[in-house]
Amino acid sequence: MGAHGRGRAMKRFLVLLVIGLVGAAYAAGYWPERQRRVALGEEVRSLEERLAEAEARIRLAGLLARLLTLMDVIGEKNYGQAQALSSAFFDEVRAEASRTAPPFRDPLEGIIRRRDTVTASLTQADPAALGTLREIQAELRRALGYPPPPPSSSPVPPASPPPAS
Repeated sequence: MGAHGRGRAMKRFLVLLVIGLVGAAYAAGYWPERQRRVALGEEVRSLEERLAEAEARIRLAGLLARLLTLMDVIGEKNYGQAQALSSAFFDEVRAEASRTAPPFRDPLEGIIRRRDTVTASLTQADPAALGTLREIQAELRRALGYPPPPPSSSPVPPASPPPAS
């Protein structure tokens, strides 16, 4: 091989060496950044899950607040207002059950099944609806991880007999 052939081979070797060094430098800079991006992506997904759970907890706490208001209105024997509050409460429970994750969905679906019982009691101005609502309160508190409600200081009065005609 002549001097001209060796020069060409040397140029080819240098070009390949430069290409290899540029590729190695690229990979050395790319790989750690890629790993960092993957780790941050996993962290973002984890934080999004935690945020979704926190938002669901906040909505459930709002439901609990509405329930406590409904119970207070029944305690004041304002059954007309209680019927409206009850309807809005159970509608919100149904909406929340359709959009929330399974850990919270099951208790909400159990609450929805009590709607007819509560509605019938309120229609008859029966304060016994408070007993069912206390059970619902206990379920919501359990779902939220709150301590159980304190025992009621006053028992639910029995339903008053219908007026004689």
